[in-house]
This record gives sequence, structure tokens and C-alpha cells, in this order.
Amino acid sequence: MKRTGLASVGAVVLAFLASQHHNLHMLLLAFGLGSAGTSFIQAPGIRRAMLLLSLGMVAVSLVSLRRTAGTVMRGLIIASAAVTLGLVTWSVLRLGL
Repeated sequence: MKRTGLASVGAVVLAFLASQHHNLHMLLLAFGLGSAGTSFIQAPGIRRAMLLLSLGMVAVSLVSLRRTAGTVMRGLIIASAAVTLGLVTWSVLRLGL
């Protein structure tokens, strides 16, 4: 499979997983388990892993700026990276590592 085909399939898979993430949270809320996700994410290893994954996605996004041609797309990538870095910073300052 060509690289572009792999990237296209990867984008669809990530979009599907993102939608399932939201559905899982909605199911937890529907069954009255709204705090279950909060207690799960407070586990030290899980929280650190999520922060590292967020930083990894920022790095991947910023590296992709070299290949991105459109000005609007560049702006969206930069804005997304800035918001993610802001949230990671807030989380570390507020809750520690």
C-alpha cells in the first residue's frame, strides 16, 4: 500500500476511535457512572501516559507542518498544538505529575 493510502486509512481509523471515545463517556454517564472515568484517569500511570501521548501528538502535528501547504491548515495545526500545550501545562501545574 502506498504511503498516501496508509495515511488515508490511518485518518479514518483515528476518526472512528475518537468517536468511540465520546460514546464510551456518554454510556458511562447514561448508566450513572459519571465519576468512573474520573477515578480511572487519576491513576498515576494512566494520567502520565495520557499527558505523554498528548505531547507526542503535538510533536507529530508540528512535524507535519513542513508538508502542509494550506495557510488555513497550518493555522489549525498551530492552534491545536497551542491549546493542547496549554491544557497539558494547566494539568501539570494544577494536579502535578
